[in-house]
Amino acid sequence: MGHTALVTGASSGIGAELARLHAAKGGNLVLVARREAALNQYLQGMVNRNSGKILHVASVAGFLPGPLQAVYYATKAFVVSFSQAIAQELSDTNVTSTVLCPGAVATGFVAAGNLEGTSAWDNAASPESVAKCGYDAMMKGELVKINEPSLDVLVNWVVPFLPRKAALKISQQAMEKSK
Repeated sequence: MGHTALVTGASSGIGAELARLHAAKGGNLVLVARREAALNQYLQGMVNRNSGKILHVASVAGFLPGPLQAVYYATKAFVVSFSQAIAQELSDTNVTSTVLCPGAVATGFVAAGNLEGTSAWDNAASPESVAKCGYDAMMKGELVKINEPSLDVLVNWVVPFLPRKAALKISQQAMEKSK
């Protein structure tokens, strides 16, 4: 029997690609809403079986301040923190929690968020490549996965050492329309 993966946000974008990828590799899927009650229902079954993998889809935005997209950045910060907390709570089981934190991805989010023409989306990754990256990280039981090595360096080695005002200004400039 294949591994069972719990995929939140599986109705579109990266989540949908992750579900397709896992199913194509013979995995079982549990597709749920992002509500805690739904997650807990499936999580308990995984804990009882002492086997399972959880993949949360967040964004590198979860590690940064977010002028012009404050609610989006804040919700992604919640997902990053939530996933890591769940991972620690499950550390004495064979259930893992991985959070995928991609940079820009070529999905409908760009148009829906009125982000065309912003520098943050110049080199957007494909949903398929990000889904594969997330799937591989989930299967390895990684805690946090950022799809682009340069973004990983930025998030872990540059932003933490920047003065807060500088980080805010850089984030805002990335989200502003090109003039």
